[in-house]
Amino acid sequence: MFKLPRPAALAAVLPLAGCMPAAVPAGLVLPSEPDIPVRPPRYAKVTQGVKDFGVVDPKDWRELNRQVAPKAGSGGTGGMPGMDGMPGMGGKRDSGGR
Repeated sequence: MFKLPRPAALAAVLPLAGCMPAAVPAGLVLPSEPDIPVRPPRYAKVTQGVKDFGVVDPKDWRELNRQVAPKAGSGGTGGMPGMDGMPGMGGKRDSGGR
C-alpha cells in the first residue's frame, strides 16, 4: 500500500480546514428571545386563488383587436411640445416609411 509522508498529508488536508466553521453560530443553538410570542401557522388551501380557465367558444379576432387597440386621441405624440413635424411620428406629411 502506498503511504504518504506526514508533511505531504498535512499539505493536502490543511487547506480544507479553512473551509470549516470554527464553531456553530449561536443563533442556531439558542434562540435570541424565547419568550416572544409567535403567531401559529395557519392552514391555506393549495388551490386558493386559482381561477377557472374553462373552454370557451372562439371569438371574432377583428372585434378582439378593436377592444385592445388604443382609442383615438389616447397616446401618440400629439400634444407633446417639440414633436410637431418630426419625421416618422405620424404627422400630416408622414409617408409611413414608404
